[in-house]
Amino acid sequence: MNITKSDIISCSRRTDIPAFLMDWVIDQIRLGYVDVVNPFNRKQVYRVSLKPEHVKCWVWWSKNFEKWIELYNQEKDLFKSYKGHYFQFTINSPSELEKNITISLEERFKQLEWLIKEFGLLAVNYRFDPIIVFKKKGSNEFKSNLNKFEYIIENVSALGLREMIFSFATIYPKVKNRMNARGYVPVELSFEKKKEIVNRLIEICNSYNIKMKACCQPDLLEMEGIEQAHCIDAYKIEKLIGENIPKIRDKGQRDNCGCFKSKDIGGYSGIFRCKHNCDYCYASPAKK
Repeated sequence: MNITKSDIISCSRRTDIPAFLMDWVIDQIRLGYVDVVNPFNRKQVYRVSLKPEHVKCWVWWSKNFEKWIELYNQEKDLFKSYKGHYFQFTINSPSELEKNITISLEERFKQLEWLIKEFGLLAVNYRFDPIIVFKKKGSNEFKSNLNKFEYIIENVSALGLREMIFSFATIYPKVKNRMNARGYVPVELSFEKKKEIVNRLIEICNSYNIKMKACCQPDLLEMEGIEQAHCIDAYKIEKLIGENIPKIRDKGQRDNCGCFKSKDIGGYSGIFRCKHNCDYCYASPAKK
């Protein structure tokens, strides 16, 4: 089988690997490669090199880095054989839509602080993602996951971060079906309603010197104070590792994604079914 090589390994947009599958990652690193199933054509499998001479930077996506930090401290030589580690840390308000996320905000702030101290501010992206408005079935009361937004921004700012990445939930058919089955109705927001919400959030972020960067939200880029997000940012990664990274847009992502090219090694089935099981997410939930 041919080996695919990528300067950047994404781990992973498709499921929370750092929270649940780090033992598997360590095994694959020792093996030197990982076989990745194409999520759009399951008959197609790519063998991706994980050798340090081929991988310049890992991009880690998670809502809980507890296991990642534990294994990093146990396997420092292995992790440090790579030039860079870059973190996408999602911290939303605790919500009835995230019932399986039981770790407190305060514990996650401690993880965020640890990552910043160990790897530097440049290596960490903070995400409030996604913003979602919903109702319980049979109720006319609108709810959202924004109730702790200012508290989170205050704590993120106190750690020195000056950017946050956000998006509004995309209500894919499978998301709508899942939420309906669990007794919730996701609300599709008009552009005007999104602007109303974002204007409130801009005021909060401005008061804590935080820039808001929109992920795949082209309609919001016309708003003053909103910039395009580059979640996987080749320019930042260059600074982290002290080497050039090709500035190639990732054509495998949505049209309005600002990410640079990487290779994602996650999936949606089998071991990759996500144990967070958030009601609004496009990942495949773990079976109960």
